[in-house]
Amino acid sequence: MGSRILCIAFLLFSVLTSPAQELRWSVGMDYFFDNMEYKPSQYADARTLQGIWFNALGGVSWDSTNTLVAGVNLLKMPGMNHAIDKAEVTLYYNYENEKVQFRAGAFPRREVLSNYSDFFFRDSVNQFMPLMQGIFWQLGKENNFVNAWMDWTGYSTAEKRESFFLGLSGKTSKGLFFADFQSSLFHLAGNYPNDGRFGVSEVIQGIASVGLEYSFGNHFRMMTSAGIFAAVERDRKADETYRPVGFTARFNAEYMGVGTENMLYAGDPRMRLFERYGSQLYWGNPYLQGSRYLQSKWYIRLIDSERTKLRLNCNMHFSEGALLFQQALALTVTVGTLRPQQQNSREYPWMRFFQ
Repeated sequence: MGSRILCIAFLLFSVLTSPAQELRWSVGMDYFFDNMEYKPSQYADARTLQGIWFNALGGVSWDSTNTLVAGVNLLKMPGMNHAIDKAEVTLYYNYENEKVQFRAGAFPRREVLSNYSDFFFRDSVNQFMPLMQGIFWQLGKENNFVNAWMDWTGYSTAEKRESFFLGLSGKTSKGLFFADFQSSLFHLAGNYPNDGRFGVSEVIQGIASVGLEYSFGNHFRMMTSAGIFAAVERDRKADETYRPVGFTARFNAEYMGVGTENMLYAGDPRMRLFERYGSQLYWGNPYLQGSRYLQSKWYIRLIDSERTKLRLNCNMHFSEGALLFQQALALTVTVGTLRPQQQNSREYPWMRFFQ
């Protein structure tokens, strides 16, 4: 064992002291304010979420494709009495060239799974659990790719259940037309040592869509699509299985920093085991428990510069025969050399108020 540790230490020292290596760094913060104090709903609780993440990262690259990144992420929740309410560790290896990307470790979910909507991961997942812990592998880039990933979300102990995600997604485009899909398997198992209190439950779901997308420079872009959303929800201990299927449609558009993102679901009620397991089993939008749901997000990019992103949202949820309003503000500030900065900042008329 001692010889192995010395060998690993020697390899790390060799990488860090190699003349070909490049040191990188990044310091930033993420602030979110999410007001969901809407009308009473049988599917979602009315509440307000707020938090401030401090992120300090360092990295070393020893050629154009290999990077090792480590850092700390600290969450402060306004109104709480603790100086730090949550601490996470970012630690991952990244291999990337023009055709392939591979990551292993603990890394930001939004950097690799941005094509997954909140039908899979509700907003609070990325707000309070921004890191995925596992692996990510992708072939291709941007409009033509396929990826596979794993996120280990629960380590089995005497009081905690084992849980993990497996996922597969992809997209292909030709001209204005595209086809894409997103899928995941969530496995919620027992504890260790297994005392018989818990069974095994699973949710397997996927969306397959076809659509059109168009963009003109940095000022206008539009996307519309339609598809099928199918799933298998199973509780092995209770011997219950549900197979909801429904229709989905999307329409997104943005002009000069003002945009809208819309998603429709119509079909079988989903999350049939929610009363039993709640958010422990279901990580997606809770309004999918109904047979009809329309989400309409309207936003304005108040700041969109190389280092600062500030976005204001007004979201509407059409569910249970009612219209529910949600307001959200998200700010991201990052300085450093760890990731390539946006080459050209976008200038909109209202940005004069911040100058």
